[in-house]
Amino acid sequence: MEKEIRAAAREAVRQAVWDAVRSILVGMTSEEETHVPGERPDSMAAVVNQAPPVVGVCVDSTPAEFLPPPDCQNPPPQPREQTPAAAPAGLYIYGVAAGEEEIELGVAGVAGCRVYTLVAAGLRAVVHDCSTEPYRPDSDEQAKRWLFEHQDVLDQAKERLGTILPMGFNTIIHSAARQPREVLKEWLSRESGRLKSMLERLRDKEEFAVKILVSDEVLKKTALQEDSRLQELQRELEGKPEGARYLYRERLEKAVKDSLEDVVEVYFRRVYRVLRPLCVDIQVEKTKQAPPGRRMIANLSCLVEKSRVPVLGEALAEIKQRDGFDIDFTGPWPPYSFVSELVAPS
Repeated sequence: MEKEIRAAAREAVRQAVWDAVRSILVGMTSEEETHVPGERPDSMAAVVNQAPPVVGVCVDSTPAEFLPPPDCQNPPPQPREQTPAAAPAGLYIYGVAAGEEEIELGVAGVAGCRVYTLVAAGLRAVVHDCSTEPYRPDSDEQAKRWLFEHQDVLDQAKERLGTILPMGFNTIIHSAARQPREVLKEWLSRESGRLKSMLERLRDKEEFAVKILVSDEVLKKTALQEDSRLQELQRELEGKPEGARYLYRERLEKAVKDSLEDVVEVYFRRVYRVLRPLCVDIQVEKTKQAPPGRRMIANLSCLVEKSRVPVLGEALAEIKQRDGFDIDFTGPWPPYSFVSELVAPS
């Protein structure tokens, strides 16, 4: 069951990543401020939208115009022994996992960079060497490619290293006074207790994004069934002559529209009560604009034990069978929504 869920969601996941972050990346080209990957969520949103608040020694503080991509345009990583001896100006960090051994990850990172780990205090940071400049795309296609490359590194790191604490896209560490590797290792050592505790909390758990939509007709029908005030207006409408019905119909439609928020809240609470016991934790995200004729009643980021994923899938399948309901279920994502206290070296 779990394999079927993953297979069915794969294409939706990749599209969701792009949809969630495209506007953020475009905005990066027109803002003059320090970049702090933020807002979760859209769940799983995800590489940028789901990223935890991150502060680097110096992270993305370049002007608005597009910049050429920093370093690493040549793919296939070379063995580490063949890299130049000079220390990099910056380090692009993907995330942190447990481990004692420094390794080559064997996957090309953002812009084809060689990805490896730096170790300190029993922790491994997944990084690549880069310049001090942030990555800014010169086209939508390039932005999409970089985001998927960032996500692919996290996926590969999870496969090889186990649980990983993800950093957001464009988290770059550099310092005018010290080598970035020195800064990163010092941070790993200083924060080792907290980071290991976070890793332990997330062990054998995965994040999924759940969006639940309901048709407007079902919501209006529920409002009429459960609101005595609306029922009274409907009775008045039925008792009026044809000429006067127009005004009463307008009054009824306005009253129904005004009551929909209450109906949405009722539906949200019912769904939440079903899903909450199946998850280790749930983050409630802002609802998004739904397609015409439907309304999003819940946008949830769910942290789930791997063994419980099929149970969650079955519960969502039951909800989807209800009249007018639709489910958008994607994942697994890196647990961006549940590492909000993760802060890079500062």
